[in-house]
Amino acid sequence: MIMLLRVENKKPIEVDEFSKIEKALRSLRSYGPHSYAILESSDGSYIQVAGGRVTCVLELREKKDNKHLRAYLPIPHVCYTGEQTLMFGAGKVKMLPDEILFINDVVSAFRAFFENVPFPSTIKWRDMSNIFNDPST
Repeated sequence: MIMLLRVENKKPIEVDEFSKIEKALRSLRSYGPHSYAILESSDGSYIQVAGGRVTCVLELREKKDNKHLRAYLPIPHVCYTGEQTLMFGAGKVKMLPDEILFINDVVSAFRAFFENVPFPSTIKWRDMSNIFNDPST
């Protein structure tokens, strides 16, 4: 299957092997020229990440069901509480401590999306569709 990979400040490319996607993901940094990536399937669904290394936020858009989901971990990687703000090339996003993923979590989720297999059981999804479907926001 061929998917479209978009990385900030790079030309979009069609990918048919996961190694190219993983290389792009592992090069992301929230403070650098490549701070987000999006992998889009032919039906318009996509998975996207902002940040890099140990501060990533991961979202999934399911086109068929018109749902927008954010990944979270049942057991957070971080020990602090309260909402955090991630600054990256496309702006900023607020996230909860359980929504902070490490790049290894992101790579495994992107792989599942690419291979069209179930996501790792360590990653859960929070429905954020109301944010995108509410015209007042």
